[in-house]
Amino acid sequence: MELTPAFVLHQRPYRETSLLLDVFSEQYGRVSLVAKGVRGKKRSQSGLLQLYQPLLLSWIGRGELQTLTVAEAASPRYLLRAESALCGLYINELMVRLLPIHEQEQAIFNAYQLALSGLQQADNTEIVLRLFEKRLLSHLGYGLVLDRVADSNQPINEQYQYCYQPDAGLTLWQQGHKQPPISGRSLQHLLSERDFDQQSLQEIKQLMRTVIHFYLSGKPLQSRQLFVQLQQYAHSQG
Repeated sequence: MELTPAFVLHQRPYRETSLLLDVFSEQYGRVSLVAKGVRGKKRSQSGLLQLYQPLLLSWIGRGELQTLTVAEAASPRYLLRAESALCGLYINELMVRLLPIHEQEQAIFNAYQLALSGLQQADNTEIVLRLFEKRLLSHLGYGLVLDRVADSNQPINEQYQYCYQPDAGLTLWQQGHKQPPISGRSLQHLLSERDFDQQSLQEIKQLMRTVIHFYLSGKPLQSRQLFVQLQQYAHSQG
């Protein structure tokens, strides 16, 4: 096959000299590849197969696990440092957990590159994450209906409090609801993708956490646990 743009989302050792790669490609979606011998003599290729490195890849085979044949750098690697690197691990894990195998997702590929660029700039990683989560869910068919109440079809009001149920949609928040409330004002920020502030970002974060938790069937994300552990360590040293 011809070379296709791709990123490595996750890698792990395989046998003595190989790597198992979770790859997200522009033309073929998420694929699982074995990179044979790269941990032995071909150290330069092993170093090339890093996270956040735009690649041109080719592979052969059938079934779920195929064999990498060619790997080239497409452009310089996105340099994610400190908190941005943890955010990168988070969006990679989300994609590994939520993306189906062998389904082209051009819009998600574009959204992923946009997110990596935002994380490299590191101006506001919270905004980058929230927008990527929104776009990922939308393109996977889990799009959030955020502009009107599910049961009445009434448009949202900035002064009201709502909660979002992934299997039902927006409802007016009432005391005793399990889901955290989100104001109509914060929903407007997410819809327009601008004017975020600390309060709206916090409420949107809780909304996205609830929705993603639902689609992951309640299974925890390792990257999120790592982030919590690092925060606890930093606090204990402070």
